[in-house]
Parts: sequence; C-alpha cells; structure tokens
Amino acid sequence: ACAIALMIQIGQYPFVVGWLTAKVIALVVYIVLGTVALKPHRTKPVRSAAFGLALLCYGYMVSVAIKHDPMGFLALL
Repeated sequence: ACAIALMIQIGQYPFVVGWLTAKVIALVVYIVLGTVALKPHRTKPVRSAAFGLALLCYGYMVSVAIKHDPMGFLALL
C-alpha cells in the first residue's frame, strides 16, 4: 500500500517508467525463485540454485533502485 501511495505521489508508474518496470518484474521473479528455494520437495541443487539466483535478483533490484536505470549493475558488464 505504501509503494502504491508513493508511486501516485511522485507520478512514476510501472510500464511507463523503464527502471520501475524492471524493478517490478524483478520483484515477481524474486518471489518465484524464493518460493522454489523454500519448497522441501525440490532437490538440494535446485533449491540452492534458486536461492543464489534470488540473491542475485535482490541485488539487481537494489542497483536499479539506486541508479534509476533498468540495467542496474548489469550496465557495468
């Protein structure tokens, strides 16, 4: 609710502003990866890979939020 209120106040909307769109999509991917990582019926390698990718996704979201650039830390590569 706070994120929606802030979005309305500053006038930046997902699917209009590139960096915010990238952050919303990364958030959905992060949630899916977290769900896979926490499922006990998955194999250990799958859960470990999902956990690592979720951490990478989190870092990407932080870098996008700081830089206001959809590439985030990927721009350094």
